[in-house]
Amino acid sequence: MLLLAGTPLFAGKGNAAASSKSAGTKLKSASTKASTVKRRRPIRKRRRALRLPEVTASGIPRLHVKAAYVEDFESGRVLFQKNPERVYPIASLTKLITVMVLLETEPAWDRVVEIVPEDVKNSSRSRIRPREEISIRDLIHAALMSSDNVATKALARTCGLSREEFVRRMNLKADSLGLTGTRFVEPTGLSEQNVATAQACARLLRAASNSEIVSAIMQKESYEFTSNRKIHRLVNTNRLLRSKWRVTAGKTGFIHEAGYCLVTNIETEKGEKITAVVLGAPSNALRFAEARRILDWTFRFGLIPAVTTPITIPATSALQETD
Repeated sequence: MLLLAGTPLFAGKGNAAASSKSAGTKLKSASTKASTVKRRRPIRKRRRALRLPEVTASGIPRLHVKAAYVEDFESGRVLFQKNPERVYPIASLTKLITVMVLLETEPAWDRVVEIVPEDVKNSSRSRIRPREEISIRDLIHAALMSSDNVATKALARTCGLSREEFVRRMNLKADSLGLTGTRFVEPTGLSEQNVATAQACARLLRAASNSEIVSAIMQKESYEFTSNRKIHRLVNTNRLLRSKWRVTAGKTGFIHEAGYCLVTNIETEKGEKITAVVLGAPSNALRFAEARRILDWTFRFGLIPAVTTPITIPATSALQETD
C-alpha cells in the first residue's frame, strides 16, 4: 500500500472517529437546541369573541341585530320586539312592495321582455345579462327568490309606468298600508334611502303574502327557467326554507348600510302562524341564527296566553329588549 510522505498510517481512521464524534456532538447540540426552543415557545392566547348573554335578566333573547319584531299572524299581537319603531335601511325587502305595485298594473305573465344594459348597470351580482329575453313570470321569481336587481329593474321598466310614477306608487302603497316611517326612492333596495321600521316590514310581508301567487313563489326552494341564451337555476336566499319550520312567505335583503335583513312568515304543525323580522344582522349566517333563536323562544314562551304563562308580560303585551 502506497503511503504519502508525512501522512500517519491511521490518520484516516482517527479523522473519521473525530468527525463522527463531532457530528454526534452537533446532532446532540441541535437536538438540545430544538427541544429548548420547543419548550420556550410562547403560548398563543385565544382571542375572546365579544359575546352578549344569550338572554336578559328577564329571560328574553338578547340579539346581535339592530332590530327584531315578531307578531301573531292572525291577531297581530306583538310577541317580541327590539327597536320596532326605529327607521333603518331595508335593502331588498323593498322588492315586496315593488312586486305589489307591479301586480296592480296587471302584467301579462307570459310576456317576454329583453334585458338592456341599463338594467345591468350598477345592479350588484346577477347572472342575467343584456340581450337576454325573459318572461315576466321568470323575472318575478328571480326578484323574489334570488333578490335579483337586474330582474327587478326590468320589471319596473317594462310595466308601462315611468320610474318616477312607479316610485310614487310604491310610497302611496306604503301609506295605504299604514307603514309609518317607510320611504322608497327606487324599486330594488340598492339605495340606503329605502327605509322602514321592523314593525312596518312585518305588515308589508303580510300584505304581499295575501297574493297566493307571490306567497307560492316565496315558498319555493329552487326554480329553473330558460332565456333565449341560457338556463338559469335559482336558489331561494331564505335559508329557513330548509329548517324545521314551514315557511309560507319570506324575503331577504342586504346592502352594507342595512346589514343582513330577513322577514318571514312561519307556520307550525299545530297551525300556529307568526311573522318575524330581523334587521341589521352583521353577517348572513348570524341573520338566520338569530332568527332561529327568536322563533324558538316565541314558540316556547311568546305564544302562551298571558293568563297561563309563568312569565310576566308587560301591559303593552310585548316583550321589549333594549340596546
